[in-house]
Amino acid sequence: MGVIRALDYLSFIFFKKKYFKLTCFMRLLPLFIILFPFFSCNNGNAVLSKKINAHIAEIQKKYVPDKRLALFNVNIDSPNNSAIVLTGETIIPEAKKELLDLLKKENIQFKDNIEVLPSAELESKNFGVVNLSVCNIRSKGKHSAELGTQAMMGTPLRVYKKEGSFYFIQTPDNYLGWVDAGGLELMNQKEYNDWLKAEKTICTADYSFAYKMPDENSEKVTDLIAGNILKTIGAKNNFTEIALPDGRSGFVKSGDIMPYKTWLDSRSLTAENILADAKNMMGRPYLWGGTSGKAMDCSGFTKTVYFLNGVQLERDASLQVHTGISIETDTATLKNLLPGDLLFFGKKATPEKKERISHVAIYMGDGKIIHATGKIKIESLKRGDEDFAEHRLNTFIRAKRVIGSVGKNGIVALKDSPYYQVN
Repeated sequence: MGVIRALDYLSFIFFKKKYFKLTCFMRLLPLFIILFPFFSCNNGNAVLSKKINAHIAEIQKKYVPDKRLALFNVNIDSPNNSAIVLTGETIIPEAKKELLDLLKKENIQFKDNIEVLPSAELESKNFGVVNLSVCNIRSKGKHSAELGTQAMMGTPLRVYKKEGSFYFIQTPDNYLGWVDAGGLELMNQKEYNDWLKAEKTICTADYSFAYKMPDENSEKVTDLIAGNILKTIGAKNNFTEIALPDGRSGFVKSGDIMPYKTWLDSRSLTAENILADAKNMMGRPYLWGGTSGKAMDCSGFTKTVYFLNGVQLERDASLQVHTGISIETDTATLKNLLPGDLLFFGKKATPEKKERISHVAIYMGDGKIIHATGKIKIESLKRGDEDFAEHRLNTFIRAKRVIGSVGKNGIVALKDSPYYQVN
């Protein structure tokens, strides 16, 4: 009898537990039904996102090998784990098209929210011209941001968007950055074309001024430096009347300027001319990001010197090193080097790290270099010389020749540039 009661008790417990489990399962089933698509979708989106990100990286590598020169910033957004949404911006329509075509080909469902700049908010004012003797171009749209480069008056710009009082722009050498509103004059396509076609004057003096009247004692309109490009109005006595990009007019001493076409046609890229302009800047201050005769960094110095001789170089040393003709040499003999060559310095590649170019100088001959380091100065790469710079010799990487390379190897003559050629 006791055994039977024990079996009945165990049977009761067993069925009770099963009933409890079944009851719990039935109560939780609706929740599972609701959450299952969520987890399934979340997992599916994660897989798709990984695949799409791989395609984005592939497109970016193809079209934006250097973020200083191009923009393709695309991200994936899946609000509440719903459909895939592509967000971001680019200045390369072809890159966006290639990405979208690739995703469609793979039957990936997505919503396209990628903006192709210029922004519609600019209302067709997609161009600009530098309106100061030198304008600052920063890495971000704020005055406290790093100075990336500069551009001189008359430099044409592509304008892509506005944030606050800053504009995101691109210079003729494709360098991207931010300019405050006071640094440029915005233009639509017609206004920009009119500026490009207008008769122009270039400042050839190291420093000069535009005056309100044809009189040095009259009120100043703006300062000017070598390389500034202005619109020509006409001559008056010993002055030339000019117009700035924003329409202001003034008078510049005729001896400080030259008709732009005459200047452009007279450029002769020789070692003598390069070294003359380089030595003319001796003692001028170093400025990180500086790209004018007022103050400059190492690559801003080489860029400015070559610009004054009718050649457009890339902005940074790490970009300039990829242009020109490679010259075989060594630190012991400095063989094969010629005056005017660009010498690059930095850290050589190792199995763990890539090569890093961080400095550039102009070779003068006999082991001498002229460069921006603290100030514009001359140093030597030859041991025993009084001005020997051991650090530079130890960090020398390679040499490139610009003279004889114009029109090829990444070297552009101003007369061949759509931004600077005479129309």
